[in-house]
Amino acid sequence: MASRLRFGALAVAVVTALLSASCNLRRLERQLVSSRQLTTTDKESPYLKAHLKNGSVYVLSDWHADSSAAVIVGRGQLLDVNRTVVDSGRFRVPVDSVALFETNVLHSSGATTALTVMAGITAGVAVVCLTNTKACFGSCPTFYTEDSSGVQLAAEGFSASIAPALEATDLDMLVRARPRGRDFTLRLTNEALETHVIRWANLIVAPRPSGGRVFATPDGVFRNATALAAPSRCTAAEGDCLPAVMRLDGQERSSTTDSTDLATRETIELEFGPPDSGDLGLVITARQSLLTTFLIYQSLAYMGHDAGRFLAALSTMGSNARTQAGGLGRTLGRIEVLVPGDTGWIVAGSVGETGPVAADTKVVPLPGTGTQRVRLRMTKGLWRIDYVALARLGGGDPVATERLHPAQVRRDGRDDPAALRALRDSARVLTTLPGDKYELTYRLPSHPERYELFLEARGYYLEWMRREWFAEQNSGLALGMFLDPAGSLKRLAPAYKKVEPDIERVFWNSRYAKP
Repeated sequence: MASRLRFGALAVAVVTALLSASCNLRRLERQLVSSRQLTTTDKESPYLKAHLKNGSVYVLSDWHADSSAAVIVGRGQLLDVNRTVVDSGRFRVPVDSVALFETNVLHSSGATTALTVMAGITAGVAVVCLTNTKACFGSCPTFYTEDSSGVQLAAEGFSASIAPALEATDLDMLVRARPRGRDFTLRLTNEALETHVIRWANLIVAPRPSGGRVFATPDGVFRNATALAAPSRCTAAEGDCLPAVMRLDGQERSSTTDSTDLATRETIELEFGPPDSGDLGLVITARQSLLTTFLIYQSLAYMGHDAGRFLAALSTMGSNARTQAGGLGRTLGRIEVLVPGDTGWIVAGSVGETGPVAADTKVVPLPGTGTQRVRLRMTKGLWRIDYVALARLGGGDPVATERLHPAQVRRDGRDDPAALRALRDSARVLTTLPGDKYELTYRLPSHPERYELFLEARGYYLEWMRREWFAEQNSGLALGMFLDPAGSLKRLAPAYKKVEPDIERVFWNSRYAKP
């Protein structure tokens, strides 16, 4: 999933909202701030806004969830799409009529929590965030593996799915996974101030070729790869970049953004020795920098108190409208792979998944059979590249794979049959909140060392608004992020350059929970 999808979603929500100017429910107590109280945005605690799929909204107080009838019961007002009060009193709101709930105190679980975005959570949960609220840790569901060397970060799921209407499937190669037996365990965590809604988290297993590996293309086709060769030369603006990209070791090649335009491009030149005959592909392991995170948080800050309304508006729009509005994401772009053609360099494909936490590995098939020179073109300061290799791709049909559902789910060291049922039944979801941790165990085929492992996760997540962001609410600037993406990236360049030197430290030191 590209960053363009994530920004496209926000674009539709912002433009539309601004221009239009089964439930097993229980109370959840979360101690998120030093005062041991959730800070509200409107001094009314608690409140609930139920954004309906038809565009109207209930604003309720003194409310509760009636789990037997799957409704929310409360006293308040009903506002139409123009935010004019059309009714007041006591209401019963069916959960399935709601696009998004917005509240400042979490009361619900199950289906209701899966639609709830928190408003006004203070960034004081991590004192380090107070110096830079646009660098506080944010993550989609995060997955870890464990081997003899310890716990290893493996993947982050559906990073572009920022609202229920954007639920999507994400495929991540578990490139460093080394099963020690047929029982393989992934650790699933929610480490940020977010609500994660997971429909499934399956393993895809693919038999490896002799002496090779299996990689997925950006469009999800599995290809055998052999004769992997590191580049013989890597040159970028800083000079020699070969040591950073020739091994899968976490030593990434990165750069900093331009001081006047966050969309400025850069190029990396790669050379390889004479390739073997046959189809070729370029293997790339990369993740994003925190530029995308900064821009997403800045967009939410500009939306301010209307962020819930914007996100709810996504449910009323068609897929074409959501896709067409991704101007900011298109301006930032992906990592383009170019090869020499008859009249100059041509684009063979592109790669790049949204998210700064876990790197993803993909293979881009290359045209021709004699490629020795490859060029990577990307937005300066947006990508961190760990590994690049040229590989011979197997011909014929795509690799046959097998999909494995979790065989066991444990939480806090105990079996969690409800979570297991949720992850094995696509009609249900597993909803996680900050600090939640699960262990998902899968039963691999015989001789597991002969298989490549991929994580296939589907769902969405909801960012929790920070109280500090509301001071920046500005509908004009919110619109500008999407109607004039090029201008916005120039305007925000000085602000990002100011925090860029310290943004990684702040980000990783501000996790709500650790694995």
